[in-house]
Amino acid sequence: MQYIDVTHQNYHLQGFSNDGTYMYWSFTDSVVKTTLDGTMRLQTLVSGGHLGDCDYYDGKVYASYLGFSQPGHAWNDWTSFKIYVFNASDLSVDKILDLDICYKYKASADSDPEDTRGFQGIDGISIVEDKNGKPHMYVACAVNEAEKYADNIILCFDLDGNYETEYHVTTGNTVFGIQNLDYDVKNEQFWFSTYGGSKPYMPKETLFCLDKNFNLLAKYKFSSPYGFDCLGDSYWCSITKGKNGNYLGVAYKATRDFFDSPHTEAEIIDEISNQL
Repeated sequence: MQYIDVTHQNYHLQGFSNDGTYMYWSFTDSVVKTTLDGTMRLQTLVSGGHLGDCDYYDGKVYASYLGFSQPGHAWNDWTSFKIYVFNASDLSVDKILDLDICYKYKASADSDPEDTRGFQGIDGISIVEDKNGKPHMYVACAVNEAEKYADNIILCFDLDGNYETEYHVTTGNTVFGIQNLDYDVKNEQFWFSTYGGSKPYMPKETLFCLDKNFNLLAKYKFSSPYGFDCLGDSYWCSITKGKNGNYLGVAYKATRDFFDSPHTEAEIIDEISNQL
C-alpha cells in the first residue's frame, strides 16, 4: 500500500491536499509541506487557535481556523472563525479571512432553540471552480450533538471570504459535523469524511459521496476523518496515531472498491503497520 507520513507533530492530523508535486498537511497547530514521497520541505506553526482541514488552489493553501475559547468557557466555545491562506511556495501567511456570517450562525445556535442547524464551528474546506471558471470556497460546519441536528451544513464563499449561500446534506447527526471536504473534478463529486458516532441517532457511515449539487450518492462505513483528497481514480485517505507532543499523520492511497468493506481506523492501522 502506498503511503507517506509526517512525524513528531504536537497534535493530530486535521487534513491534507496536494498540487501534484507536493502534499500540504494541516495539523492542529501547524501546516506542513512535503514531497509526495514524504520528504519534509517546510513547516509553519499557527498559534491562538485550532486549524482544521486544508485545500490547495492556485498556488495557495486554504485552511480553516477556530480561535480558542476565553478562560472559563467550554473548550469548543470558539471565539473566531477564519480561513488562513498560505503561500504554497514558502508557507508564509498571505492573508487571513474572517468569516463574519459564522458569528451570526453561532449566536442563533446559542440563543434560538428552534434553530436546527446546531452550528458549532468550521472544519472541512474545498475550493471548486464553477462552469464559468469562477472559484468558490466551500466550508463545512461543525454541528452540536443532538438528534435534531440531522443536516450537515456547507457554507459557500468567494475567495475573499464573502458569504454566498448554504447547502444542507441530510445524513443524521455526525460527531462535530464534517471533518474533511474535497471535490473530485474528474467525476464531478464532493466527498466528505466524519467521525464515527455512538448514539443511536448517529449514522453508522463515516464517508459520504455527493454529486456536484450536493445530492447524496453513496455512503460508506469507512474511516478517514483526518484527511481525504480526491485524485480522480484513487484517493488519499488518512490515519493518525500518537499522543500530544508526538503525533504521526499518514496519508495512504486507496481505490473506491476499498471503501466497500467496513474498515475501522484500528483495522487500517493494522493493515499498514508493518510498513510504518
